[in-house]
Amino acid sequence: EMTPLLRRLEGDWVPVHLVRDGKPLPEQWLAFGSRTSTGNDVKVVFGGQVMVLAKMRIDDSVTPIAVDYLNLGPNAGTISRGIMEFVGDEVRFFMAQPGSPRPTDFDASAGAGTLSQWRRKT
Repeated sequence: EMTPLLRRLEGDWVPVHLVRDGKPLPEQWLAFGSRTSTGNDVKVVFGGQVMVLAKMRIDDSVTPIAVDYLNLGPNAGTISRGIMEFVGDEVRFFMAQPGSPRPTDFDASAGAGTLSQWRRKT
């Protein structure tokens, strides 16, 4: 079911920050990434490689907003749990590895998953 939040996430986004397993992605590599959302479908690509292909479910009745990905590409059939929030016009996600518990905050220093921040492509 389409929600106002899913509509807000629709479209093409570019990464402004990404930390995976506690390690920041080099800034020059960010130019090779993209995130596209259509309805509850999400696709994240870096350097031509699909990193995330999933159906997304959002629960905005909790803070931070809870996000679940049903993975369709890499790790197909698994569920990744995460959180999201808007930071001005940007959105950030912190997604745990498939099967791991949902993060409770956006502290990616422990390497508990992938923290990413995105701005709408202009």
